[in-house]
Amino acid sequence: MAGLAIELKQEKTAYGVPHFKVALTRKPDAHVGEILSEGEHRCVALAAFLAELATTETKSAIVFDDPVSSLDHMHREAVAGCLVDEARHRQVIVFTHDIAFLFLLDEACRASNVQTHFAIRSISRGDEQAGFCNANPPLRAQPLDNVINAMQKRLNNEKIHYELGNQELWERTVRSLQEQLRTTWERAVEEALAPVFKRLSHKVNTPGLSKVTVITIADCETMRAAYGRCSALLHSEAEGLNKPLPAPGKIEVEITAMRDWVTDVKRRQSLVKID
Repeated sequence: MAGLAIELKQEKTAYGVPHFKVALTRKPDAHVGEILSEGEHRCVALAAFLAELATTETKSAIVFDDPVSSLDHMHREAVAGCLVDEARHRQVIVFTHDIAFLFLLDEACRASNVQTHFAIRSISRGDEQAGFCNANPPLRAQPLDNVINAMQKRLNNEKIHYELGNQELWERTVRSLQEQLRTTWERAVEEALAPVFKRLSHKVNTPGLSKVTVITIADCETMRAAYGRCSALLHSEAEGLNKPLPAPGKIEVEITAMRDWVTDVKRRQSLVKID
């Protein structure tokens, strides 16, 4: 809403409930609905709601359902900051499918001078039922160490298919884990560059550039070799070759290689001091 001065004008009161109208300060008679976008309307509504909260003494919980849909990244960041500020006084519940906004809320909580408890729950659905609640966020929103540990746990649980000779189920496990290994390697590279730039962020953190210097050519070669091994099984090959599926031990070697790479890069980056 850059350049647009907005105000709320009281219209009428019905049964003790005041009603307000959104108006342009410089052109109060204009039809705002024909000028403001959906995102701008949402910004005004959120601002009015939060302003009204500031005038009340109650500390009841408040619930938002996708509060930043239709908003650009600048307004998303501002809304995240406002919600975290409000969370100092009351419980704030946000339903969203927007992972980027989830990260903004997390960053705002971490940057807050006042300790704010931040809890994430993921809700999923099955073929016929919905409302399955998990105490952890989706895997792509979890810390990288948790994702790697989850792969190891899955391998431990499902290697029984290999041991029992159930090739069909073991192939599903192998292909799924190989695909997850490949995407997790991409996240590992992103995390190694995170001191400067994150994929879902619009900021470049120049003080963190020195941490990136710890990444060597050997690190790059190790990562690319492991990434290539994870990709090999996902490519189609001639059926006549009848190449055997890898044993659980081979998959575990790949998981361990990733864990070691991530741990080593983190350790070296932690030794670099940022002024």
